Amino acid sequence: MDNANSTLLTSIGIPMLYHYTSLEGLLGILNSQSIWASHCEFLNDSSEFHHALSFAKNHSAKIYMGDDYLSAFGWGMRHALERMNKQDIYVSSFSEKPDLLSQWRGYCPQGAGICIGFDKKLIEKYCSEKGYKLSRCLYDHEEQRNHISEMVKSCLQKFPEAKVSRADYDNLDSKGQVNHVIDYQRYALEGQGKPEADAALSEFCNYINECAPIMKDYGFHEEAEWRVVARNPIDEIYHRTAHSHLVPYIKIPVIKHDVNTIKKIIVGPNPSARRCISSIRSLLKSHSLEEVEIANSSIPFSSW
Repeated sequence: MDNANSTLLTSIGIPMLYHYTSLEGLLGILNSQSIWASHCEFLNDSSEFHHALSFAKNHSAKIYMGDDYLSAFGWGMRHALERMNKQDIYVSSFSEKPDLLSQWRGYCPQGAGICIGFDKKLIEKYCSEKGYKLSRCLYDHEEQRNHISEMVKSCLQKFPEAKVSRADYDNLDSKGQVNHVIDYQRYALEGQGKPEADAALSEFCNYINECAPIMKDYGFHEEAEWRVVARNPIDEIYHRTAHSHLVPYIKIPVIKHDVNTIKKIIVGPNPSARRCISSIRSLLKSHSLEEVEIANSSIPFSSW
């Protein structure tokens, strides 16, 4: 599983990640020296968990129904998934792309959007020290299935081995093969192999919880999203208002950790762009961030 995750943590040639927000959001980020990570159950689309879980359950079913030799593993994995509790997962979202029209429209107030460019390596460094993950979102269904498949393979490697090799199993008569299925299930899920099996399956479920927020519908692929994923954080929980409910969130103080984390601010389509840029320059100066680049959106889009 570590190898599978490592492929998600690296993307050569991406120096910055961009966060789209409002002027109020910019003030909040600078005043708190933090980015905010919201509980994934309270996001606009909280279906990612069920999306990832369905992939994993389908995989376990194929093993259980299609490979008698490993049916104990398939049954154990499916049983673990059925009993699995969703953990407290908090996410903070970024995009690889600056000045993207769909982001201005989808995540910013009309005529007052802001895009903040963060140093990707510094965010990765903070996440690594804190035990969080910075991962690229997966949009392609085949890529998502392959990622789950790699997790399953890693789980199988840590699951107790059968006492009969597959070659010997293939040479058994039907009665002998049935006895193997029964014996293997008793050994791995009820007998001496149970602690080892429980540990492997528990780790697998933890990874499902962790990877679920980065599996998104292909329809959103243009966003090229990356997410900081904080699983079961011990940080203080805050709350902000949404349209119809409150959203729990934590603060991730990447700016406090390294003041150089913010590299660029882009002012979105704005009826008073010059005045907005001037005010942001004043704001940055008050936070001793004069070196941050300020730019204006190049998109000729009017929404006011």
